[in-house]
Amino acid sequence: MKLVVGLGNPGEEYATSRHNVGFMVVEKLAQQHGKKFKKMFWFPARQARIEKDGQLIHLLEPTTYMNRSGKAVFGAMKKWRVPPEDTVIIYDDVDLNLGEIRVRAKGSGGSHNGMKSVKEWIQTQRFPRIRVGVGPRPKQTDLIKFVLDDFTNEEIFRLEKVVEHTANAVESIFSVGIEQTMNIFNQPKSGLS
Repeated sequence: MKLVVGLGNPGEEYATSRHNVGFMVVEKLAQQHGKKFKKMFWFPARQARIEKDGQLIHLLEPTTYMNRSGKAVFGAMKKWRVPPEDTVIIYDDVDLNLGEIRVRAKGSGGSHNGMKSVKEWIQTQRFPRIRVGVGPRPKQTDLIKFVLDDFTNEEIFRLEKVVEHTANAVESIFSVGIEQTMNIFNQPKSGLS
């Protein structure tokens, strides 16, 4: 049993914001497998289930706001008995340019409020994560405003490829493992920037 969590904010007003790129990736994975998200009743989230190489993978979108994402992640891990090492968190990163992704087996989430919440709830940093570049943030632009704004028309042109590239990285983690996925997807030439 595996768990893939895309971080984002619920509601139509945030659907195409930079902060919701995690949702976009798990929705792409569900779409590629012909699945749809359904509301959960045990914890605040929407969920879809896919199968990859005989493994059941739960895709999760917390329906809390970003800074409370950990509650849904913890609830899903507990209900389905998924250990941290089999839980992949996908989230936006303003320090990476749009088109760049970074796969990591563990580590801090920096100043990202969703990752702070996840770590607080599950009490470990030892879980795989994929940072999806949404930068660069223009100088003098407020961070919160930047991540909550929609992608520009020019960025949307590239966004579909970025989301698909990240979805491929998730599938790679479960097919060939985190180390090999890091070697493949963390290379500058593998990005789309």
